Amino acid sequence: MHMTLLEEIREYLATEVDGARRLTTVWEKYPAWTIRSGVEFGVAVPYSSDEPVAETFASCAIHARNFTIEGYSRFLVLTSTDSTLRYEFSSVCADFAEPGKDGEKRLNLINNPFEWWENWRELLGNAVSEAKVYSVIGEMMALDSLVREKKDVIWEAVNGGTHDIESVDAGYEVKSTIEKYNARVTISSQNQMEDDKKRLFLYFCRLESSTHGTSINDMVERLVADGYDRTKLEKQLEQMGYEEGSMSRTKRYKCLEKRKYTVDDNFPKITKDSFREDKLPKSIVKIDYTVDLDGLDYDKW
Repeated sequence: MHMTLLEEIREYLATEVDGARRLTTVWEKYPAWTIRSGVEFGVAVPYSSDEPVAETFASCAIHARNFTIEGYSRFLVLTSTDSTLRYEFSSVCADFAEPGKDGEKRLNLINNPFEWWENWRELLGNAVSEAKVYSVIGEMMALDSLVREKKDVIWEAVNGGTHDIESVDAGYEVKSTIEKYNARVTISSQNQMEDDKKRLFLYFCRLESSTHGTSINDMVERLVADGYDRTKLEKQLEQMGYEEGSMSRTKRYKCLEKRKYTVDDNFPKITKDSFREDKLPKSIVKIDYTVDLDGLDYDKW
């Protein structure tokens, strides 16, 4: 009995030996390999495009990578690191490696890797919680504004800092919305509006999805042109789940409004100082609240 592509992939992936193994159940004209390196395993097919591809979902990922197998030097690879789901993951690998009639499926995969990925991710259900693209763009716009002011600033949001952006003498909290008619922002803890004895500002952005808007990729180029270190910026975006080649980095938003608020004694806020003895009531560990910015004094930025 001849082995099917799925059976061959399951057999090869069960062998926990590093390296690449050619799949014999696909046409030689449309080659594919199983690959394994340490805890990572999956399948690879030749990929001639220079366009970056980098998407992750749960323990699975799709990337464009450069390495050498049998004379080929660039590949589209589908990988996982969860060995407990190796049997189920093999089914996805089989769909990835299957050339289809006259190579039609392979051609569609190579020409539209993001479409293939989105179809599978939608089928499996997206359980990944990621920062909203427009929020990242808003933070990058604020960061760029401060860089152009020659501020020595650190983008702390990527490290889960109390404030999104910090300088030696000030903190900057950035809030973005795609709501058209209100300026309500959520303060996610009693610490966000703490000034730590430094000046504190709240930057507000109103954005809307637009094909003529600005993407994360656009903001990368803008920040680098204004003097921000590209390597540092790419590392920060990767920490946030926006590795170079991620489709999310191409989504565009147009900025409709920018406001800058000084967080002082006149700004409505809840901090530890709002309570008796300057500390939270017993057993209260976190406070979330919403502030309506309309009616408060602000500057444009």
